[in-house]
Amino acid sequence: MATNPWVSQQVRGEQNLYEDLVIESLKFYGQDIYYLPREIVNKDKVFLDDVPSRFSDSYKIEMYVENVDGFEGEGDLFSKFGVELRDQATFVVARRRWKNLIGDKLDAYNFRPREGDLIYIPFSQSIFEIFKVETETPFYQLNQLPTFRLQCELFEYNDEDFDTDVEGIDDVEEEGAYQYKLTMNTPAESTATITGGITFEGELNNLTVTNPGRGYSTAPTITVSDNPGSNSKFGNASLNASRGRGIETNYLLNGNNGTIEMWVNVDQLPSSGSQQALFLTGGTEDDLTNQYMWGINSTGQLVYSRGDNQGGGVVSPTGNSILFQQGTWHHLLIGVEGSRLFIYFDQIIEHDATYAGVTFNWFTSEGFSTGADAARELDGIQWDGLEGFIDEFRARVGSRSTLMDNRYIDSGVNTSLFEQDAEWDSDVSTAYLNHFNAIDADLTAEITNGQLSGIITNNPGLYYDIPPTITVTAPYSGGTYKRNTIVEQDFGTYTMKGEVAKWDSESTTLYLAHVGATDGQYHTFNTSLPVVSDDATWAPSLVEELEYIQEVEDGVAQNQYFDDFESDFLDFSENNPFGDMS
Repeated sequence: MATNPWVSQQVRGEQNLYEDLVIESLKFYGQDIYYLPREIVNKDKVFLDDVPSRFSDSYKIEMYVENVDGFEGEGDLFSKFGVELRDQATFVVARRRWKNLIGDKLDAYNFRPREGDLIYIPFSQSIFEIFKVETETPFYQLNQLPTFRLQCELFEYNDEDFDTDVEGIDDVEEEGAYQYKLTMNTPAESTATITGGITFEGELNNLTVTNPGRGYSTAPTITVSDNPGSNSKFGNASLNASRGRGIETNYLLNGNNGTIEMWVNVDQLPSSGSQQALFLTGGTEDDLTNQYMWGINSTGQLVYSRGDNQGGGVVSPTGNSILFQQGTWHHLLIGVEGSRLFIYFDQIIEHDATYAGVTFNWFTSEGFSTGADAARELDGIQWDGLEGFIDEFRARVGSRSTLMDNRYIDSGVNTSLFEQDAEWDSDVSTAYLNHFNAIDADLTAEITNGQLSGIITNNPGLYYDIPPTITVTAPYSGGTYKRNTIVEQDFGTYTMKGEVAKWDSESTTLYLAHVGATDGQYHTFNTSLPVVSDDATWAPSLVEELEYIQEVEDGVAQNQYFDDFESDFLDFSENNPFGDMS
């Protein structure tokens, strides 16, 4: 006969009570387990396989482990292929809890757990793979199926990608993935270095790349230290006559009228009986008549000498003596108009006299010399090179030149035109103008395969007293590689990519998993180019391919590789456990 209609197993209230009791029992006797759904990355439509799977999410849920006496299966199996771990386990999870915590969050998982998904057990640090989901055990109690039984076996890692942000799970990549180990150079170690010398005239030369660096993706910037240029007065620097520097030049404008001016800083007055040359003008190489040498004697007085025994001596000022002080900048202007000679010293006229019957022969095609180049014997007197500095040397041809009209007018001296860094315009009567600016060198770098391979000298500079410091910008910034981020090394036609499995900042060592090239062919990282992520950029000095990281710590998961297990499994050191084979 049919079942009693007054007694039914389909009472909803009883079913809910039964399911609540099951859930409560699992909470009492179960374990906190992480459920990892497998993500399809590149499904093989022929074999319906998904080799490069990804696990980027984890869901914590309580499950009951049915195996009361340990994991089942064949356990640890030693074979000719190595150690195989074949543990199995069965987990029970409540349907309602699975649906609320996991299924509703995954569109493809609304019905039940799926084969191929993973389960992580924190207490044993093991990962199991679901190979069968039993949906009808226990069998329709109260006409209801309250649980899933998940039959699992120990997961064998095969280069899958884990990005769950759960340290124990993501450690699988660090400990078992096929990896690259990149030992990095610091930015300082990878920065190219250059040294150089200077010529007698202070130009940069003998450039040598002492370290080509590594990891340059673009040509670095080369900076040459500012040229202190001896002793600055106007512009960048002055002419350092103490280093034997000077100017000797010719010009086309000739004339008996004109002005010569300069700024002078005497570093060391000449010894007693000696004289130092400031400048030489007039005359010709073959005819020293009317050639004029102007300089300083041991007491700092302005002195002169005329060639071919034409005389000379201390300039007779109209007021106080013209005296140069050591370590002080002085302005000197000497000009002629016909037979008139006038001298301004520190913007004050100190000498103004007319010499009857004298033609000064002031400017000739021979030009003039200044600084060290003016030193020579003239009129029986030996003139040494100036121990000091000369700046703003100017020579102008013409009676009452523009220079005079602008600054030495009848109403007095226009001292504002002597201010430092003032710009003076030249005119057609300017015979020569040399600002004696020290010039900074300008260099451009060339790179090949990430290293400094050449230096282009755009400008060697001028008047360096000592070899300048040459600085090359670092090829990258350093930084910290973050776990599970993607790094790249760009080769132009393809890019190497990898996922950060581990970054050791102390040893600057980077471990990468899931490495591949964008062109689909086999390539490796190299030591020429930087490895870039959103957070860090370094250049490797050594690239190694590792089968797995051979670091085993206490409490490791059962699915990790045990390098020392095989050697301890059988000990042949004392005897053959299989008997004497002789």
